Amino acid sequence: MNTLPSRKDITIAAISILLTLLLNNLIITAGTTIYATSDGSISTPTRTEEPLSQELPAAPARTGVEPRSASVSVGMYTSLALTSSNLPVISYYDLTNYDLKLAVCNDATCTSPAISTLDSTGTVGGWTSIALTSSDTPVISYYDETNYELKLAVCNDANCTTPSVSTLDSTGDVGKYTSLAVTSSNLPVISYYDETNQDLKLAVCNDATCTSPTISTLESAGAVGVYTSIALTSSDVPVISYYDETNKDLKLAVCNNTACTIPTISTLDTGYVGTYTSIAVTSSNLPVISYHDGTNSDLKLAVCTNTACTSPTISTLDSTGYVGYFTSIAVTSSNLPVISYYNLLPDYDLKLAVCNNANCTSPAISTLESTGNVGMYNSIALTSSNIPVVSYYDAINRNLKLYHAPVTVDEGKPNSFAKSTPANNATITSTSTTLTWGAISNATSYEYCVATSTDTCTTWTSTLTSTTATKTELVHNTTYYWQVRAINAAGTTYADSMSFGQFTVVLAPAAFNKTSPANNATNQPATVTLTWAASTRATSYEYCIATSTAACPTWTSTGTSMTATHTSLVHNTTYYWQVRAINAAGTTNADSVSFGQFTVVLPPAAFSMTTPANNAVNQPTTVTLTWAASTRATSYEYCVALTQAACTNWKSTGTKTTVAVSGLAKAKSYFWQVRAKNTGGITISSGGYRKFTTQK
Repeated sequence: MNTLPSRKDITIAAISILLTLLLNNLIITAGTTIYATSDGSISTPTRTEEPLSQELPAAPARTGVEPRSASVSVGMYTSLALTSSNLPVISYYDLTNYDLKLAVCNDATCTSPAISTLDSTGTVGGWTSIALTSSDTPVISYYDETNYELKLAVCNDANCTTPSVSTLDSTGDVGKYTSLAVTSSNLPVISYYDETNQDLKLAVCNDATCTSPTISTLESAGAVGVYTSIALTSSDVPVISYYDETNKDLKLAVCNNTACTIPTISTLDTGYVGTYTSIAVTSSNLPVISYHDGTNSDLKLAVCTNTACTSPTISTLDSTGYVGYFTSIAVTSSNLPVISYYNLLPDYDLKLAVCNNANCTSPAISTLESTGNVGMYNSIALTSSNIPVVSYYDAINRNLKLYHAPVTVDEGKPNSFAKSTPANNATITSTSTTLTWGAISNATSYEYCVATSTDTCTTWTSTLTSTTATKTELVHNTTYYWQVRAINAAGTTYADSMSFGQFTVVLAPAAFNKTSPANNATNQPATVTLTWAASTRATSYEYCIATSTAACPTWTSTGTSMTATHTSLVHNTTYYWQVRAINAAGTTNADSVSFGQFTVVLPPAAFSMTTPANNAVNQPTTVTLTWAASTRATSYEYCVALTQAACTNWKSTGTKTTVAVSGLAKAKSYFWQVRAKNTGGITISSGGYRKFTTQK
């Protein structure tokens, strides 16, 4: 490995003495500044000297004859993740037994964690890094110091009762400074340091248990790759921050795909900076990196303005004492960085920096714990409510500890709030809807957006201080996505943690009319054909017919047909009828709910002629015609002529069923017929024309 400047000799001696004191449980008096020079004497440091080694302390070597420590020392190399229920899961190193261990919390404050040993084969568990799959199953990368290998523990369940342990890389001395993330397909991706070749490397798993990972070297120019930290973009592309030990720079590798076949390497900050890096990406896939400034012993932050991070915004967050060691970063739901870190001198504390804006111009600095020597190997995660949860090492008591308190990350922006109506996934049956949301006391205005996709929701409309808005001109059979944001001078807060609401517009069938029979039509037959116009958006129709509007309870579907034939109607009866168009949004009645009506009047019933009989002869020149009565007839007409074709002069008999016809010629043949009439029609007597012949 390339040699650090002469100051490293000083800091190695310093950390050696400091760790010796800590691991032997010697309590340092609060407020006293301790620093070790190269000769081992104790003195008070100046701000121009670096008090802590730029390398993490290595785990003690373990041999077959070396006895294990009689005292317990656990909690180094912690790595923390939160389940979907915001419960902490922590991987860490057991220095007493040289094992990789896991603590699975059963409640938010982790009062009774489930502790398990995942690997105890040799000296294992340094530089642990944990991530959870979509089912909250832990995956942990770590260093096997006995075999100088990169290893992976893939858990079988949330408590990791039977982990699958595998070696990912064993070529040389590899696996220190591991950092792990899992893709959207739950595949592990691990960045780590190849100490043999002094390179930055990446292991990309091709299956859940990583049986055949793709191993690649991302950079090999000098001694590069210590203090790696990995994050994945929304498209599962790795972004890795790390320290260039040769040039003493903070560097970034931005991958072009998940396998990182062609990484883009860039230097973000120079001048003995970049140790203890930790990276996160915002919802816009912009990297944010916390790190230590070794020259000034400060906590620093690099905020990228584009995915390649060509011109990052660099700022110093804390410069009080020797600060910025063991940094760990997370971003809130509104993309504001939150960093936990260790204050070496003068206080040996666990500290927190909460940014108030994207560039963190005025971070809120607080001390989370200051009892003894606490805060090394810290790891931070944020709950869904942006509450920090931090795992860390208590060097005095040699314990694993967890910070979880109701600390609200006050970003100065409007508080979180929720959309109210329409409810998510609601169906809207109108071309307009009223949007409502909860009021926020520290919001000065609101804006809303409605679009047919989340990607096209780019036009925001202000409602000033109103928490309601009306969206018009909605289109049938269309799903809309909507969001609201609250605004004040400090920034913007999106409703429901940036989650869009959605609703679907399904309009009821359009107005339409009945066609036939016409309203108040009379003299309709016993079998009537009902017809109506089409209704836009209708998926089916139903009709009802009855002798009163109140008696129309039974509706008959015609599917998509706009006609129906109804039979067996009763003579001299008035009927009422209606049609309704139907779709998923509702029902529309024809003619604005108004019933149609018509009256059935049936034609006279069939009847027959009586006398004279057909083909009768010797009839007098005055002949009497008779016929049977026809039901429903209101009058009768008869016709007598020398031929059937000439029978056009119909004469009424009123309601009589007989008539005397005089003036007939002798010895002539005559044809005669009778028809019954009413307003419903005409019925010709059965049997056709009859014939008779007069006497000579």
